[in-house]
Amino acid sequence: MPFIIALAALLLITLFFYLVLSKLEKEKTEFFYVLAHRFRSPISIIKWYVELISDKSIGTLNDKQNEYLNEIYKASQNLSDIIDSLLILLLIESGKLSLKTQTTNIKELIDQIIAKQQFSIKRRKLHLEKIYPKDKELVVQADPKILYIILQNLVANAVKYTPQDGNISIKVDADNKNLMLEIQDTGYGIPKKKKSRILANSVSSKDMGFSLYLVKRILRKIRGKISFKSEENKGTTFYITLPIGY
Repeated sequence: MPFIIALAALLLITLFFYLVLSKLEKEKTEFFYVLAHRFRSPISIIKWYVELISDKSIGTLNDKQNEYLNEIYKASQNLSDIIDSLLILLLIESGKLSLKTQTTNIKELIDQIIAKQQFSIKRRKLHLEKIYPKDKELVVQADPKILYIILQNLVANAVKYTPQDGNISIKVDADNKNLMLEIQDTGYGIPKKKKSRILANSVSSKDMGFSLYLVKRILRKIRGKISFKSEENKGTTFYITLPIGY
């Protein structure tokens, strides 16, 4: 099952870049959207059954079965995120991404993201902390979908690269003009020789994952900024600043 999901993901990525290089003709773009949405249903079914089995609703699993089940879940989750990311990047590259600013509760948004990662967080026994200013509601005028994608990708990376029993913190603050986000983990960190290439301008860079490329492209679109600090085997912190009301 993981092999099939991984193969499907590879096919989607290949198709996406074919579309970009072919100047995204209308018919090809529409075909990609239909294909991407068709993948959503089977992925959702796979994830639902994995969660059902993991909750021991139909019996107890041994360690090896739990290990295999975890791999299936991670593969299906990754494919789901890839599909969402490809759709957004497709819109950015074609100049068709429209921003819909509305009143957005940042705390509620973060809770949604954490809930999506809860399976992996529990499995790896990670400790997650949310840090908010005590005197602010953190309700801003922004596009909740764009904010969700930025945070989702950074939190997912932190979970992915933090070993068991590690720590992750999500710190948020805001003033009249900007929203400031800080995602810190005690993960593997980024080797010194790769730091200069981790936020490269091309997704072809082997030192930058697709999720970081997507976050950077979105931030460029909305005039936001991203930076980071990292120490190998001690962890990484990403800093995001984006204008409110973009």
